[in-house]
Amino acid sequence: MLSTPGVGSGLDISSIIDQLMAIERRPLVKVGTRQVELEARLSAFGKLKSTVSTFESAMAGLEDADKFKFFQATSSNEDVLTASAAAGAARGRYSVEVVRIAENHRMAAATVFSDTDTTTIGTTGDTMTITVGSASFDVEYGDLTLDGVRDAINEAGAAHGVTASLLQDDTGYHLTLAADDTGSDHLLGVSYSATDSFSFQTLNADRDGSGGFTGADLDAVLTLENSFTATRSSNSVSDVISGVTLSLVDAGSVTIDVDRDMSAIRGSVNEFIGAYNSVVSTTAKLRNEVLADERASLLSLEARFRGILNTKAGDSSAFNYLFELGVSTELDGTLSLDTAVFDKAYARDPDGVASMFANADNGLAARMSDFARELNGSGGLLASRETSINAQIREAETSRANIEFRLARKEAGLVEQFSALDALLASLNTTSNFLTTQLDQIAAVTKSSNGG
Repeated sequence: MLSTPGVGSGLDISSIIDQLMAIERRPLVKVGTRQVELEARLSAFGKLKSTVSTFESAMAGLEDADKFKFFQATSSNEDVLTASAAAGAARGRYSVEVVRIAENHRMAAATVFSDTDTTTIGTTGDTMTITVGSASFDVEYGDLTLDGVRDAINEAGAAHGVTASLLQDDTGYHLTLAADDTGSDHLLGVSYSATDSFSFQTLNADRDGSGGFTGADLDAVLTLENSFTATRSSNSVSDVISGVTLSLVDAGSVTIDVDRDMSAIRGSVNEFIGAYNSVVSTTAKLRNEVLADERASLLSLEARFRGILNTKAGDSSAFNYLFELGVSTELDGTLSLDTAVFDKAYARDPDGVASMFANADNGLAARMSDFARELNGSGGLLASRETSINAQIREAETSRANIEFRLARKEAGLVEQFSALDALLASLNTTSNFLTTQLDQIAAVTKSSNGG
């Protein structure tokens, strides 16, 4: 632009050029508007693609039939034991008495030490062998302080399931050992290459009345149905009631009730419904707003989803369609669940319900997952639309750059032309002013000569 536009001619050249350029910029505004529209469309397809991806993940998780076979186990007294049930459990009520829970084997050295960080024990090369169940490891303790022995055992024992610590009583310090896990499978033993430096003694009691401590005293003992005895090394017992895991807490008697967990089972169906509804709602919203010009293709997409829902699924002889499970379609295309109808259907054929969703060949989850993968995959509807829109955005950016380049040249040309005009007008104004002055002077002389 001119630094002092119109200084010679008095014309508002800057304003004239601005108005002319505003007309020239109309194609640029149009391209900019197009870019904004394309970016909005790209964002909309990105949102839809993300929703479909989330849907695909949800469907993949529901391809496991166990998602529709939840059981719950309830203990009448959780201060004695708690219980949980897996998909393979069976309905029933069981009487369980915890005679005793499993213990960690604990040992303490009868040998007393006056300090932990000064006095050394044994001589260099002295070694102890610690056994944990059927495994063993060596620890060199000679010429170490009590602190050093503890640390050496813990360093080596971390991988073998034993922990050493120190106790202090009125007589001094004692080295202790404890198995990290419970039961006779983790019974501890200690032997030495030299003198018995610690004289370990077991702290666990004789609990089975055998007259002395044995590894069996570390095990848990259960009585089932007042008739059957089960001895286990762990307080987590998963092999006495099929599909049920018992977590033992204390001695006592309880009743275990195992039944279907209908809340969790409905939760799997509602997970399916929620994921489906999210896709339908997102598609409808975008179809009616940002992607109105894609209405036909999005309606086709929705029809594909509905088609899968309305196709026979599973291998039950009792039912094969979602509506038979109490799933209905609302006016807006979303799904809802009638829990009363569903519960009756499930009670009639629980395996059939699971098959309808999770059957590997024709289950709804597998079909929906495949379709979602098709939509988002290379060459799929959503991926193709994104590719096309990105190409259009690049074209718009190129067009914008070309227009801006042309506008810059146009503006420079106008500045040059109007600068020349301004100079010309300035020259004409100067000539006009000179001639006016000369004519005024001639008129004045003529008047004076005539005696005026």
